[in-house]
Amino acid sequence: MIIDIHTHLVDLDTEFGPQLKQDLTRCGISHDTWRFTEEDYLKGTLEADKAVVFGIKGQKTGWHVSNERVAGFTARHGGKYIFFASVDPLDPKVMDDLKHCHQDLGCKGIKLGPIYQGVHPHHPVYYKIYEYCQENSLPIMTHMATTFSSGVPLEYAWPVHMDKVACDFPNLKIILSHLGHPWIGETLSIIRKQENVYADLSALYYRPWQFYNAMLLAAEYGCGNKILFGSDFPATTTQSSIIGLKNVNKVVEGTNLPKVPLTMIEDIIHRNSLALLGIE
Repeated sequence: MIIDIHTHLVDLDTEFGPQLKQDLTRCGISHDTWRFTEEDYLKGTLEADKAVVFGIKGQKTGWHVSNERVAGFTARHGGKYIFFASVDPLDPKVMDDLKHCHQDLGCKGIKLGPIYQGVHPHHPVYYKIYEYCQENSLPIMTHMATTFSSGVPLEYAWPVHMDKVACDFPNLKIILSHLGHPWIGETLSIIRKQENVYADLSALYYRPWQFYNAMLLAAEYGCGNKILFGSDFPATTTQSSIIGLKNVNKVVEGTNLPKVPLTMIEDIIHRNSLALLGIE
């Protein structure tokens, strides 16, 4: 089974604010990458047996994806797609929104992003969200990595902050997105240390040297079993991510540098992430 744990469903024209579009342009990211149809999304995740799909809510940086729209998409397409809701800690009614997404829309997890939402991961509002999610067995996926979005301190995306969260909420399932790059070593240390903390490796394979070193370090730490497969569609597709993972050693072909164990790579690709997260 292949589970793509990290995919986006967005409408660039209606759900990206002016600042976010300007940030895409400034960082040389084509708007066409993020302008896609539902049919494009279905094709991009075709190789996945299951896929977690979400938007992002972050008024601070211009993300305004509708939870209702994403929930409706998952409902129309049977059991393949799993809805994770995003809630914005700057919304005065954030806890009402969280309960609505869980109790009425039926989300199976929560997507957060302090670097997008402009709030420190240890802020009391986030702690209320963590508490609700732990009490209701809702895993959280949080963007703990660099980004193209501007206006929020990069420190808010430092994965080490989530080590304290895991200590304070030991039964909360946490996924650190993108292996926490560029803080990959810290992220691997956390997932090795904390029983209920995982990381996904979405949107990394196309930086081949960074990706090779990340996978080699994971093998050396012996924590490959805590890494989940994800693509970060539309940044890449499920299929291209699988191919990229399998080619991890291509960058060191013809050298005496050590090779990443391909058994670890295959285990990541075929890992039952939903079972690990307690999602039926």
